[in-house]
This record gives sequence, structure tokens and C-alpha cells, in this order.
Amino acid sequence: MAPPPPPPPNTVPSRPSHVLRPHHILNVWLIWAGVHHMESLEFPEQFALTMHRIMLEEVAEVKPPRTYWELLDDIKKASYAVQDDQWVHDLVHDLSTLPQQWQTPDELTFFMRGLPDLYQDREDDETARFSRRSLFGYFVRRCCVSFNKLSIAGIARLHHDFQEWLKFKADPRFVTPPGYAPIRRDIITNDYQLFKTKYDKREYATAETYTLFMKGVITGDSNVANEGLRRFFEQKFHEGSDSGLRQHAMLNLARMYYLRRETVACRKTLEEAVTTSRTAGDNATLQHCTSLLHRLPVLPNERGKKPTINEIQPQMHPLEILYDAKKLLIVANQQPLTAAYEKVMQAIGLYDHYIDAQGGLFVDSEQYAQHAVQSIIWNFFGCSKLARIEEDIVLAFTEPGSDDNTRLSITLNRAYDTARQGKYVAAISTLLEPDVWRGLNITDYNLWAGEIWHILALRASRRGQSRQLREYLIPRRPNIDFCPRDYQWSKENPFGSLIRDPLHEVLMMRRGDHAHISVDQLLTALWHAEYQSRYALYRTAIVLLADVGLEFGMTKWSRRILDEVMPQIMSENDLEQKGFALFTLARCVIAAGDSSHDALTKSIRYLEEAEQCFQALDMFAAQMDVQFLLSVVHHNLGEDVQRDEVAQRHEETRVRREEAHACVVEDWVEETWSLVADVGIAIASR
Repeated sequence: MAPPPPPPPNTVPSRPSHVLRPHHILNVWLIWAGVHHMESLEFPEQFALTMHRIMLEEVAEVKPPRTYWELLDDIKKASYAVQDDQWVHDLVHDLSTLPQQWQTPDELTFFMRGLPDLYQDREDDETARFSRRSLFGYFVRRCCVSFNKLSIAGIARLHHDFQEWLKFKADPRFVTPPGYAPIRRDIITNDYQLFKTKYDKREYATAETYTLFMKGVITGDSNVANEGLRRFFEQKFHEGSDSGLRQHAMLNLARMYYLRRETVACRKTLEEAVTTSRTAGDNATLQHCTSLLHRLPVLPNERGKKPTINEIQPQMHPLEILYDAKKLLIVANQQPLTAAYEKVMQAIGLYDHYIDAQGGLFVDSEQYAQHAVQSIIWNFFGCSKLARIEEDIVLAFTEPGSDDNTRLSITLNRAYDTARQGKYVAAISTLLEPDVWRGLNITDYNLWAGEIWHILALRASRRGQSRQLREYLIPRRPNIDFCPRDYQWSKENPFGSLIRDPLHEVLMMRRGDHAHISVDQLLTALWHAEYQSRYALYRTAIVLLADVGLEFGMTKWSRRILDEVMPQIMSENDLEQKGFALFTLARCVIAAGDSSHDALTKSIRYLEEAEQCFQALDMFAAQMDVQFLLSVVHHNLGEDVQRDEVAQRHEETRVRREEAHACVVEDWVEETWSLVADVGIAIASR
């Protein structure tokens, strides 16, 4: 095998020329007035600490600079605690009147000429306030050097921009502030600087165009994203003729396609990126491309092929191992949930090694991703209380209102679980909180809007509002995964699940009183549910098996298997599963007791509790079935008053069912969906 080609010469990116901006002048003044003289002025300790924190954050330049008015407000708030201190009062007064100072460029020049005293030692052995290599000293020295390189026209322009910037109050995200326009670096038209280094004469790479690419990804504008990515990687990164970064461009483009679920374009781009990475000898990018390629679904001509499970390698990101847990959670792969949990444990260990030993970039939200995956696994295990604990960890330690997909996933899952308990309005209200959607990009917006749609569709299907589901909700479905069998009885469009598809067919046969001919499908689903440890579905299958057993006259056996699983069902408190199990258990008790007085009396408690479950869920059809059987039980016991009361409730439920069926769309549903659309418009128009 031929050795990889040598890297291009001078691959270390050259540092671009520093451009002096208005916020640099303000920060230098704050260092001179609020930090430089602190030993002689003796500011109060709390105020001095606040000033250091403010200036460290501004000088580090790890985020966009704050405006003059924002800094003024922060310093004023810090001064409220020491209102009696004259030095603090003078500082706030000087900062408030700063727009009236430096009325001419000469005054600005005079101030900047005196700044070297902050970091240069004097001849009389007096030590300067800041070391030349300290953070503040380096910042001031860099600003002084940049100012000394300016021409007379450049100083006048900087002075004018600074004065206008002090008066600027618009949002800098939407309006370019004065003094922040791009500076052309060509030799002919650059009259901004008098003294130019070689880096001042050529345009070197900056992050602005990559910001344009990220904006296109966030808003879903592919044209803006493609143009921003092209312009970013066409920049000059070093003195070599080949940037050697083409594989990074392809990886970013593939990632955009992956987020938009354009799998064909993503696969084609990744294959090209893999080839480019191998040619360049870039093992880290090659590993990222290969891992992302393994995430894509199998091709149609590879149907039946098992997904690729990653092996731990030096350059692999821990989240790729964590994503393997998702592959193992697919029912069609026929793997027990313990295999997915093992992958989670591997991801936790790899994450610690990735941060501590490999020096990987620490992202605060990534450390809680394993808790989100564990919550999903515990839900599949049928242990919802343990899942809630994992969800609480994520919600407690992640930032509300951010673009954290982990927090969003947990919020969506919890809202849907709340809706499954019949609290539809409360679930939607949780998702409509601004802290949930204000930081979303267009991809996560589809997930958020899709979860609201799923909750509305769940409510409509349970209430029997087929017209609302068919004529209003389905035409407005967002770009999300959807299977009609989730909310409708359908012989087509299967789930692709070895458990849910057979259970769906059994339920359809049960509706036609032919459940006895679907025993094979039921036993198949039961076996897979038990083998894969999906005990939530296993309990539903057991209840259906007991129901089928009643049709075969196996009354005592049906009651026995229900009695074995009822403690789990009652502890989980899934109202739909609980109501169905209690209704079936009541029928088993009546049938096993040959409709005796004791059996009928014992079944009343189960039927009343099942009625309450279905009432909370607005499942009118199931509620009417329970009420009908309950009225028959009261009639056979000779309890005419209770029978009439149940019959009255049955009639009220029937009226509500007909009203719900006749309603095409409710006002609050329409208003909710209109609000969801407005949020999408706001995100797309950023």
C-alpha cells in the first residue's frame, strides 16, 4: 500500500489581521478606568469582582460583543450594592457620559497613545499594572498595535463609527452596527491602514461565511447554506495551494442532508467524503464520515441486512456508540433490550476516555445524552418510574430555551406520556411554553410540531373524531415519521414491528368477534415481546391472550394469567392498558365464577375503576362497553337504582360520542395549530 501523500506546506492557519472595532475601544477604556487603577482607587471587593468578571467575558471574545447600553446596565446594577462609594459613582458617571467625550479624533488618539503604560515597565523600575502576556495586557497591546497601524482617514473613520456605535440601540442580530462593516484588504483600495503587514494585504479565512451556512441549516434554506459553505471553504486558510479541507466541506454538507433526511444525497456526499479523507490521510474526518454513513438506513436492494454496529476506535465520538443503542432498539433486529443497555454503558466509558484521555471537546449537553437514551430503554422495559428519574436528570441540568436536542427529546417524550394519561391540554400547554421552542432550529421544529400533531391525533382517535383526524389533522401533518396504524384501523401500512403488527391484527379481529382465529399472531407477538424484554407490550399481549382464552372457555386459566400480570399493570398506571386489563379481568371473574352472586359483586369494583380510566382518557366507545356490562351486572344483582344510574351515564357518554364524531375541528385545536405555524414562520424568517 502506497504511503499517504505529504501534508501541504504551512498547514498551520495564519492568524488574520486584527481589525479595531468600536467595542474594543470601550473595553480598553473600561480596563483603564475600572481595572487599571483599582489598587489606588480601592473599589469595594464585590464591585471589583464584578468588573473583572465582565471584562474577562468581553476580552475573551468567546461570544458576540455586547453593546454599550448592555455593559452600562450591568455596571449600574453592580453599583447599586455600593451606592455610597464615591469612586464607583464617578466610574458610572464617566461611563454614562462617554458619548459626550472624545468629540474629535485627536482626543481619541491622545487616549490611545497613553495605553502602553498599562503593560510597559517604566525606566524607574516601576512595574506595569498588567504583564505583557496576561489576558488584559495582551488585549490592550493588540489594540494599541492595531491603532498605530491606522491611517489618518482610518482614525477619523474609527472615531466616527465609535460615536455612532455608542448611540446604536437596534438589535445587532438584524441590523449591522456602525463600525462592523467588512474591511477590504486589497492593496489598491485599502486606505484604512497606513502600515500594512502581509496579512493586511490579503483576505484570509474568517468565520462569517460559516455562520451564513449555519443560518441556512437552522432556517432550512438550502440555497443560503450551500452558498455559505462554498464561500467558507473557498477562503485562503494558509499559504499552500491546496487547503486540504475538502473532506470537511463534504462532511458538513452531508450533515445538512442528514438533518433534512435527504438520505440519497447524504449517502452520495459521504461516499465522496470518505474517498477524499483517505486521500488526504485525515483519519479523524474519515471516522466521522464512516460513522455517519452507518447511521443511514439500508438500501432497498439490501433489504433484510442488519445495521452496522460500530466497534470502539480511537477517533470515534462517544455519541456514535450511543446511536448504536437506537439500532438495537428496533424490534425487527430481534435483539433484547439488554444489548442496547450494554451499548449505553460502553458509550459512558468512552465519553470519559474521550474527554479525559483524548482531549475531546467538552459539550455540556452531550454528557446527558446517555440519560435520555436510558429513559427510553426503561420505558420499553416497562419501568416508567425509572424512566422519569433519568428524564428528571436531563431536565434539571440542561439549559431551558437552548437548542439542546437532548432536552427537547425528553420534553417531547414526557409530554406524550402525559397525553397518554388523558391530560391532552396539559401536554400541549407544556410544549407551547416559550422555553421549549424559542431555541429550535427548523429540524427540531419539525420534531416539536410533530409531537403536538401526534398528541392531537391521539386525542382525536381516542374520542372517535375520525372526521377531525381525516379532514383536518392528516392534511396538516408535519414532515415526520407517521404510520396510519398508530391512530386508525388499517390492513395496510404495517409498523414493520414483529410485536405491534401482530397485536394490531389481533385487535382488528377482536373488533369483528374473530379473535379466536388470530392465536398464532398473538403468540408470535408474545414470544418476541418476552424475548426482547419489552414488558409494556408483553402485558398488553397477556391481556389479549386472556381475552382470547375466554372465547375458548378457558376461564380459570385466563383469570390466572391476568392475576399474575395485574400487579405490574397497576404499578405502571398506564390508564389505557389498566382500563383494558380491568375490563378483561372483570369478565374473567364473572366467567370463572359462573355468574354467581359473589363473582358479580367482585367484578363491580374492577368495572367501576375501568370506567374511570376510560373516562379520563375520553375513550367513549370503550367507556360505553364497560358501562353496559356494569349495568347488566347491577341488573343481575337486583340493584335497580345502581343499574339506572349506570344506564344514565351510558346515555350521556353516547351523546358526547356523537357530538365528538360530528365535530370536524374544535376552535382550540385550530388556534393551537395556528400558533404552531406562527412559530415555524418565525424560525424560518430568522
